Amino acid sequence: MNEITIVGNLTADPVYRVSERNGRGVARFDVAVNRKRFNRDTGQYEDLPPVFHRVVAFGPLADNAAESLRRGHEVVVVGTFADDSYEKDGERHRQHVFEAQVVGPSLRFGRPRSRGCNSRSAGQNNPQRKNYSITVGSASERHHASKPTFP
Repeated sequence: MNEITIVGNLTADPVYRVSERNGRGVARFDVAVNRKRFNRDTGQYEDLPPVFHRVVAFGPLADNAAESLRRGHEVVVVGTFADDSYEKDGERHRQHVFEAQVVGPSLRFGRPRSRGCNSRSAGQNNPQRKNYSITVGSASERHHASKPTFP
């Protein structure tokens, strides 16, 4: 199946739960993708309505996304579309979700800052794992800032 990359802003903090079936973490969040179109008559770009994608992540990716992503963050998500059909009260419901394989913060408007380990990831498989949050500073702060270091 083809992988697709979307870049957009989180509309809310991720919703995290643990699956009753297998005990793995599941994170759901919506990403708004802003679009523009070039108008040949005016020679200007015009804003189009945003497109909203429901994103779902599983396992360690879900754990990390829930711990480090927040509303308003611009993210890059790589994944595939999946059919998330279910039946409720005898009625069949169908929706498409974007199943993430990779989620990362966009560095277009900010840079990551280490927040250290937290309780969910500390001491599990990688005791040196760190969380990152995006900090957006003024243009001069971003211009003069040193390059971030990643573990």
